[in-house]
Amino acid sequence: MSAKGKIVVASGLAVIAVAAIAFLARPSGPKGAALAAREDAMELLGARIAKLCPDCQVLVLSNPFAKKSGVLDAKNQFERAGIRGLRKGLGKQTAVTVVFPEIRAEYVANPRSAVIPSDSRTPLSFLMQPASVDQLAEAHPECRVIVSLIGLPVGTDRLKVWGEKDPRCFALLLPDLRVLGPRANTMEAFQRGKLLAVAVEDSHSSAPLIVTKDNVAEVLIRQPRALGF
Repeated sequence: MSAKGKIVVASGLAVIAVAAIAFLARPSGPKGAALAAREDAMELLGARIAKLCPDCQVLVLSNPFAKKSGVLDAKNQFERAGIRGLRKGLGKQTAVTVVFPEIRAEYVANPRSAVIPSDSRTPLSFLMQPASVDQLAEAHPECRVIVSLIGLPVGTDRLKVWGEKDPRCFALLLPDLRVLGPRANTMEAFQRGKLLAVAVEDSHSSAPLIVTKDNVAEVLIRQPRALGF
């Protein structure tokens, strides 16, 4: 076989391999539905961010445990679904940078040391090292919006990037906003623009619902569980 023929065969095998991986990585059943729902919710969130902050650059806080996991690992699949949906909603003109916050040293040393509420949708809120969020934000000052797929860390109120003088804001997926304290703190965070938009599941229709300063009061009254309360 000629060198050209070998290249053609190798290229064909590579295409087949990529297609096979993509097929295997596309789950069906309940898991596939959950991945699709996550992607849809993030697409809506991305579209709302693009409307509220046009031409902004976005920093994504992603699951650090998914960083080294394989393509078929559930953590990896859910993170990729979220980021894929976000990119669709934002549009090709928006730059997206994905980063991974650090895990608290005490958890790394002793995983049993973590106290995580059993009903929390964002267990990483209790495992994230808050200081690493500030460090990542400072390393990417060009990113006006910080999107977290893993919630806000306990101690968010002490973050530099959460302060009134910092111009950046946050957008979240299915957060547990109890980490901010009482509901009044959530209202205040939306009203001052620190929380730009949040994607939750509507408890009445199960469809994605985007929460902003315009409807947060109603959501807190009618379906507080959607925001973690």
